[in-house]
Amino acid sequence: MTKKCPRCHVIFECKHDSNCWCSKYNLTENVREFLKINYVDCLCENCLKDIISEIR
Repeated sequence: MTKKCPRCHVIFECKHDSNCWCSKYNLTENVREFLKINYVDCLCENCLKDIISEIR
C-alpha cells in the first residue's frame, strides 16, 4: 500500500506486516510514545530514522 508521510509528505510503500521495512527498527518506549502522540499514520523511513536519532 502506498502512503504519504505526514511529516515530509513523500510517498512511500507500507506493507503493514512483519515484512515491512519498518520492522527492522527497534523503537524505544520514548520513540513509540512520541509517534503515538504526534502522528496518526506511518512515517517514511527517513522521517522515522530522524525521529529515532532525535529522541535518543
